[in-house]
Amino acid sequence: MTKRIGCGLAGLVLGLAGTITVVSDASADCLRRIYNRSTYVLVARQDGGPPATLLPGQSLPVRLSRPGQIAISAYCGLPEAGGSPVTQASFDYEAVLDRCFVRFGSDEFFASQLGRGFFGTQETAPFTVNNPKQGDIVLGPSSLPACPVPGAVLSRRG
Repeated sequence: MTKRIGCGLAGLVLGLAGTITVVSDASADCLRRIYNRSTYVLVARQDGGPPATLLPGQSLPVRLSRPGQIAISAYCGLPEAGGSPVTQASFDYEAVLDRCFVRFGSDEFFASQLGRGFFGTQETAPFTVNNPKQGDIVLGPSSLPACPVPGAVLSRRG
């Protein structure tokens, strides 16, 4: 065997070993968003990390790189004011290989054929999940009660 063929075979073996290592460490790395299309102030927390505040009309990019959980609370004003949340929910998400999505529904009654949550066994309202993209969460114009305006006085004098 010549030196050139030996070096070529060694390079091929090392290349295959590197490919196998890269494939075995495969994990998802999806960039998804939390949208606030409501009049509330949202506070989102991913995997127990620091809270992020979203004002009305804003969105927050979220990196999903492994299975975890996102907890969201909606407030009438700034949460530092001491008010209690109007609504709150936590969502488990999956992030494996090329799939990132929010899990909801149960594994019962033809879940593998029809999909989780097909019969509404777990409600996500007032939040919408997996829309517009798999893994997105939206709080948007909904039928939640309106926030009271403190000290509002109506005046017709202009």
